[in-house]
Amino acid sequence: MKDREERVAQNESISREINEGLEEAHASSSPEGYLRIVCECGQEDCPRLLAITTREYEDVRSDPRRFAVAKDHVMSDVEQVLRETDRFAVVEKREGTPADVAEEMDPRT
Repeated sequence: MKDREERVAQNESISREINEGLEEAHASSSPEGYLRIVCECGQEDCPRLLAITTREYEDVRSDPRRFAVAKDHVMSDVEQVLRETDRFAVVEKREGTPADVAEEMDPRT
């Protein structure tokens, strides 16, 4: 189980790094305008894009254990849903390996 949890957390962290670059490229955009980011789920080859405002994105990034995922991509064994919008869900990694990997791979620290 720990190997799967670690792999899922690593996949999500890699998506987060991609999104950091996308958000940086749109830094001059209005905080109410939408960014297109990749889904930060743990699926290895997820093709989904999410529409998220800069403000929403920064709220997700306020905690390294939080990720924005498509609502149907939540993996309840490694994360819990904190809130949902009509466009995505904000999830937080569960304690243990998922949270540890997310914190270790946080590009903002």
